[in-house]
Amino acid sequence: MRKILDALAQTGIRADKIQRFLQAEPRPGQGTVRDMIAADMTNQLLAALGQAPGQHGSDVRQLRERGNWKDLDRRPLG
Repeated sequence: MRKILDALAQTGIRADKIQRFLQAEPRPGQGTVRDMIAADMTNQLLAALGQAPGQHGSDVRQLRERGNWKDLDRRPLG
């Protein structure tokens, strides 16, 4: 994702316009452009690991909205 953001920044477009683009939801209910990029990256990783890719922008949107991703870098309690 960092490379994508860097490439967009190199175009000379203002950062607020890039953020507005990434937060846009081209197909209502299907997630933002950022969600779709994250889903595509996840699917590529799953395919490389021999797993069936099945992540969609709407799935990423649900995870983002629930905030569950914030705890993925912490060990489970108990």
